[in-house]
Amino acid sequence: MLNDREDPAESAVLNVSNTDVTRSEVRQFLVALYSMAFILATLGLRDSGPMAFAADTVLVLCGGWCANQLIRGHDIMKTQMICVLQAYFTGLLCCSVVLFAVGWMVFLPSEFLHLGHSLLFAATFATNLDVALLPSNTSLRFDGLLDHLWVPALVAQCCGILIVLYTLMHQNLVRLLLALAMIGFASLLASMIESPIVQMLPIGGLWAFLCGAIPFIAANRYPILRYALILGILNLITALVAVITSGDTMFARVFFAIGISLMYLGSRQRVSQSFETKRRRRWFGMALHVFLWSIPLAQLSASLDIVDPKTPDYAGLIVPCLFLALISWSIWQKVENRVQLSRITPTGVIAALLFANGITTLSSQGGHFRYSQNANAYLHAIETAQTDLNCPVRTEGTLAGLEVCAFGPVGEPAVLIWGDHQLIAMKAGFAEAARRAEVPTIVIAHPNCVPLDGLQTRFSETNQGSGRNCDQLSAQVLQALPHMNSIRQVTLVADWLYYTGNTASEFVHRAPVRLAPTDGTPINVAQQAMYVSDAADRTTKLLTERGIRVSVLRQVPSLPNFDAEIAARSEAPGSWLYLNMPELSNSVTLEDVTARHAEVDSIFVNLSALGRISYVNTWSAFCTFVRCNARGGLSSDYVTSTRLTPSGALTLTPVLEDELLRAMTHSSVRRS
Repeated sequence: MLNDREDPAESAVLNVSNTDVTRSEVRQFLVALYSMAFILATLGLRDSGPMAFAADTVLVLCGGWCANQLIRGHDIMKTQMICVLQAYFTGLLCCSVVLFAVGWMVFLPSEFLHLGHSLLFAATFATNLDVALLPSNTSLRFDGLLDHLWVPALVAQCCGILIVLYTLMHQNLVRLLLALAMIGFASLLASMIESPIVQMLPIGGLWAFLCGAIPFIAANRYPILRYALILGILNLITALVAVITSGDTMFARVFFAIGISLMYLGSRQRVSQSFETKRRRRWFGMALHVFLWSIPLAQLSASLDIVDPKTPDYAGLIVPCLFLALISWSIWQKVENRVQLSRITPTGVIAALLFANGITTLSSQGGHFRYSQNANAYLHAIETAQTDLNCPVRTEGTLAGLEVCAFGPVGEPAVLIWGDHQLIAMKAGFAEAARRAEVPTIVIAHPNCVPLDGLQTRFSETNQGSGRNCDQLSAQVLQALPHMNSIRQVTLVADWLYYTGNTASEFVHRAPVRLAPTDGTPINVAQQAMYVSDAADRTTKLLTERGIRVSVLRQVPSLPNFDAEIAARSEAPGSWLYLNMPELSNSVTLEDVTARHAEVDSIFVNLSALGRISYVNTWSAFCTFVRCNARGGLSSDYVTSTRLTPSGALTLTPVLEDELLRAMTHSSVRRS
């Protein structure tokens, strides 16, 4: 235990006196460090660098706290744990009620269902399992409001593991410490695997938790831990030196965790006082409730901005966050101090209410009835939109490594459909057309990759994709064609407006793609259309010389003032809550859309005049002699200003069927 006298050995090293004042200063430092680490660990989701150190700090301090309560006895441990659970469940219940009310006003059905899904995991301390094992693929605005609760979930799971081990082996302290050390070392080795499944589960986080717990358990047996404060500072300095000299390494993280743990042990008071324990509980409850409110409010604030949903106004969130946190904290204080029941009864009731809230949200099926029939057409478009090809990956042959869909009858393919995200959206239409025409067809597509030869692709820094992957895919497809003697026709499908740099066709602007010839010509954004034209000329010439019929699908008419998601949100009961809600239109004049596509049309009309390609017109399915429309029946034919829904793709089936049938009348004469 710590002494109040100043030890000469300690003073000779760092001149750190072992007094109440020193311990108080260290506690203040650790509280500040813990607060910063909690936020960093939450926002960073255990990314590399500072976020990993932050998550380790949270786990170390929580491990020390848990071990300290276990040592003090079963009754104290039970009391403290129930207090923490009450604070957590009360704050989460209040937060979920507000999210439920706001969600009823503005959430889309899929987001509303995801809220209930998240509540169930949060109520059972399993959010980290949800985030790591069941990640959400949707990019809708209000998903993941409670994903930040993966940190309390991981802490709770580690606490459960430590309590079980301590209960089973506390009578033999040496065996307990040996078991904890072995488990911690195994977890440390596992944490070196760079995978969220490992990093966000106890298998990878338990080592840091045990680094905080083991010194507390060993403190009464090993006198050296009387100097825990000095040892903690030395370990912390060692970790900082390791970071400076060798970077973010596991070696530095371990020393950092041990240093924080020992400093925490050395900062503890020798005699516990009940009034200080209650005061610390109140401050802990306030900090926890602010944490529970801050991140959902920040995401709500950002998502309600239609124009820029990624920049929350943090200054405007301070007052509502503190106000709502104070309300939920006050409710918890009433539960803590005034409920005349056993301490565990209100906790169980609150947890049951929270669980019931999640079940109710899930059972409501997203509350489709909140929306008008007009809005349900747009909701259906969003829910059925396809963003991935989802086809088998070839493991052998010239197309090995590529996702390839096979449509139509079984047999050697006669038609290759090659494209990008536009083709992925039209997948249902091509599948139905191949079935009707009875033409064996294969489809190869990759988002944002132009289906042409001789172009190098570069994306902006905001795009996680690699342009090199697009270039390699194009090269592989063209190199594979001479070895596929059954192919009679190649059909190109792409978002040509996107590649020529026409941003006026988009309602929600995307990160631009930059193209340039592969001959080393410097990228010039102003020459995008020329690069596409030259590449189309070269690609079609290459294919026709091999005796392959080439067709290009005319891009569907663009509707720059339409987006199905925004259209659905504009019909929500609380659409007035959205900021900067724009004027939408689901139709455009034929004259306007023709002028917008004129540059792209001229490229392929010229190639068609030379006999190189067949330019297939798709506009008859969406346009009259006067206007082009996005709506078609009970569902919208468009998801965005240029991308179709499956129902829109099926509208094109007659056009696509006729085009596939032409491949069977084409006599392919292959040239060497």
